[in-house]
Amino acid sequence: MRQVELKRKKWVQPSEGVRGHWAEDEIVTATFHQFGTAYEEFEAGPGNYSVAIVELPDGTVENAHLNEIRFID
Repeated sequence: MRQVELKRKKWVQPSEGVRGHWAEDEIVTATFHQFGTAYEEFEAGPGNYSVAIVELPDGTVENAHLNEIRFID
């Protein structure tokens, strides 16, 4: 299995004059397992996109957008 750097993001709640948005939270080293696909429903039907399946150091598994990972080995 290959190691990747994963840019984790967190949701910042809206406040006075600032809309809610995603902000970079931390960069963690994770284990890459494989590429996969995910989808999002729209009025015109589903939209498919590629994801990376990664395992975090605590053993949890997440789907990551491809622009959030970087192979380090």
